[in-house]
Amino acid sequence: MVYGKLIAAGLFGLTLAAPAMAETVSCTTNIEGEPYEIFYDDSEPYYSSFRERIFSRGTCPGAVVVAYLTPELTQEERQVFCSNYDSATRSHSMPAQGRRDAYGRCVEPSRTCRVVNTTRDQAMNLVGLGNEVEDATVTSRLSSTVSAVTHSSGAMVLSGTSSTITGLLSSAGAAVGAPVMLAGAAASVVVIGGAVYLCGEDD
Repeated sequence: MVYGKLIAAGLFGLTLAAPAMAETVSCTTNIEGEPYEIFYDDSEPYYSSFRERIFSRGTCPGAVVVAYLTPELTQEERQVFCSNYDSATRSHSMPAQGRRDAYGRCVEPSRTCRVVNTTRDQAMNLVGLGNEVEDATVTSRLSSTVSAVTHSSGAMVLSGTSSTITGLLSSAGAAVGAPVMLAGAAASVVVIGGAVYLCGEDD
């Protein structure tokens, strides 16, 4: 069953590098409407306080969900992401670019992100472009159509119109596999840890 596969994936994704003596616990949630049970080490920083234990009551905090969905990133790198949470359906989104509360949920509705198929060199080219925009040394039209900021996590975030951001990725040689995601006028690219995420509004 799909649900069983999700449980196994969660166990593999969050406990592979856990110390032998660490206690593995689980929580349940929905991610984009699909049920998940996530296994994790409860001594990890993203789930280390009694507050989460008391108030989440077995439902996964957003920080645990973001960690589960971004196994390639470190905990520090994940700080650029939060999870949009729908209390009515108790469902989390894929990682979103935005500020997070104490539980890893987005403080305000934020752009949902998905990994873009790209190489490390292409990612570094985007970082270089972002540095030029941030330092106002770029002389092309990008200076007026794209903004860039370095997040405290180390992520380079480039923001602009959907068409401009898609064009940036294409010019870097990245394969944009989900253009339908860019339903809104604005979009952004997050480059962190050699990975590239395209962030926009869902349909």
